[in-house]
Amino acid sequence: MSDETTKYDDSAQALPDSMPGTETPYVPVFDPNVRTAIYVACTILGVILAVAAPVAVAAHAPEWATILLSAMAGAIPTVAAAFGVAYNPSRKV
Repeated sequence: MSDETTKYDDSAQALPDSMPGTETPYVPVFDPNVRTAIYVACTILGVILAVAAPVAVAAHAPEWATILLSAMAGAIPTVAAAFGVAYNPSRKV
């Protein structure tokens, strides 16, 4: 039986960039302009597909069409993540 009073506290852990031996900061693979373009494209596609999927259901579209639209809407964040896109309003380009 484990002791409930013993808990792991990670508040004193150093951040990865402040660890000794880290000589160069993290550099993303893709240029910031490419990541911004992908972010904007994925946002637009995500909104369009998120609206199109329920409209297809309401319009009694074929089952394959609604499944395809839903799958594509769900895949958009994965595509953005594959390019290392993350929204950061304080990012300097």
